[in-house]
Amino acid sequence: MLRFDTIVGDIPYLLLGIPLTLGITAVAFVVGILIALPIAVVRNASVPVLSSVVRLFVDFFRTTPPLMHIVWAYYALPVIADIKLDAFTVVAGALACSAAAQMSEIFRGAIVAVPRGQWDAGQVIGLSYGQRLWWVILPQSLRLIYAPACNALVSLLKQSSLAAVIALPEIMNRGWLLAAQNFRPIEVLTTIALIYFVVTWPLALLAAYLERRSGFAFRSD
Repeated sequence: MLRFDTIVGDIPYLLLGIPLTLGITAVAFVVGILIALPIAVVRNASVPVLSSVVRLFVDFFRTTPPLMHIVWAYYALPVIADIKLDAFTVVAGALACSAAAQMSEIFRGAIVAVPRGQWDAGQVIGLSYGQRLWWVILPQSLRLIYAPACNALVSLLKQSSLAAVIALPEIMNRGWLLAAQNFRPIEVLTTIALIYFVVTWPLALLAAYLERRSGFAFRSD
């Protein structure tokens, strides 16, 4: 028989993991964007050799699970390269690489979606490739980026629960420890699911709103 009343007093303990969960998500998202944008620019410009290198990076992190990256970086790096990273750095870094691979495709698609005439117009008035990209193309592509980037943020927030496997005390790890103590895993995991829902649902609604707005903007053009 389910007894949710037995874990009511432990909910504050679970909620203490929210700041760490949000911290992992925020760092991974920002770093992911900083990596993704140059990748998208390089791939769009078809820079010899470098384009192949960044494409390999994107393909690798899009086709392999973030859990593998976390476990490998935390346990294998100290053995192979004598590099010991703290748990937060490992999780945020691994998720940032995965996010960068995903968001680079978002950025690249948004850049390609801008009409070719905008590039030509910038060239006519004497702008360099970098100036055209920065002052003409990127501002127009932003409205295509907001909604999918928000969806990527929601995915990152959920993936932050993978930090539990290396004992980083975010929400999921605290839930595992609590379930091991009170032998109420169903109640604990259900409560955790509700916490994630409350945190991520506003972001999901924001993504849906931005998607509708961006679609309306392009239909109005």
